[in-house]
Amino acid sequence: MTSREQDLDVTLHSTTSTNALAHLYRGEMNRMTVWRQRLDVTSNWAIILATALSTFTLGSADVPHYTLLLGLGLIVISIAIEGRRYRHLHHCKWRLHLLESGFFAPLLHSFPPPGNDWRTLLASDLRQPRFLVSWLLAIRVRLRRNYLLLIYYLGAVWLIKLAIHPERSSSLAEMYSRLHIGELVPSWFVAATALIFFSSSTALAVTCPPAERLETWPLDDSSVRAPRPSG
Repeated sequence: MTSREQDLDVTLHSTTSTNALAHLYRGEMNRMTVWRQRLDVTSNWAIILATALSTFTLGSADVPHYTLLLGLGLIVISIAIEGRRYRHLHHCKWRLHLLESGFFAPLLHSFPPPGNDWRTLLASDLRQPRFLVSWLLAIRVRLRRNYLLLIYYLGAVWLIKLAIHPERSSSLAEMYSRLHIGELVPSWFVAATALIFFSSSTALAVTCPPAERLETWPLDDSSVRAPRPSG
């Protein structure tokens, strides 16, 4: 330990440490609030987009059905953006969990819990921040929470569009014949792609653990321990 580190090695309950941890907690709380707001903005825009597209496409027979497919593409982009934002939110929640369960809770009880390694975990993460969930898992969480219903909604509007425009179809075969996109993309390719997309979205959402389970971090769980510095 260097002389500088020795100077900073103050006791946990000293005024210096208490003030520093209080400011750190306030900063992490503000950071979590910001990421929570950014997450809500993405979800709100996705809902507005789905509503606007359904109104626009069903309002006129001249609007092609693949406009809704483009909307689904924008929904996928929103999910990808929201997955990245959720990783930041999840990370902030973990840091706050360490501070609340490791510092504030024992402070209220006037004794530290046995085997508490929260300071080591928090210090390692402050030196080398790392996400606790992958980008794909974050996307699945947001897909399960909000976006699967939006995808189903746009899919239902798409089928209604095929059924009523340019005129009411009399059979499923006629609806299938309308799936093509000009002369470029045949009906079978659109149907197969849509089936794969909806099936994959459902599977990813259903098999994903709920966010509440991902946001439970026992302090002695090795799965959330920060990596040791090399060397």
